[in-house]
Amino acid sequence: MKNFLRLDGRSILSVPYMYIDHKDYLADSLLTQNHVSVRFGSEFSRDNSPYRIIICKVRKKDTAEFEKSMELLCNKMLLFGHNDYMEFCNNIMETLGQNRGAA
Repeated sequence: MKNFLRLDGRSILSVPYMYIDHKDYLADSLLTQNHVSVRFGSEFSRDNSPYRIIICKVRKKDTAEFEKSMELLCNKMLLFGHNDYMEFCNNIMETLGQNRGAA
């Protein structure tokens, strides 16, 4: 199960990512704990959903720790009782996969 995507970017210093988080921003503490430097960009959500799609940039040297943090986020969501998180991520990733290149 994937809750993030590595996006195409042109920077030599950073890598753009998209990840799915909760409205309480549970990923932030994991990123801080793993010493990942992140620059946050746009954020997208629906009114009736507790989840957010967040666009960010991560330093190239921190990408492995970022991806490790995203794996830990799945476990943290379950610990906090967000049992539908994995299903939500699968639906979003499936939708993105179907629409990739459609524009």
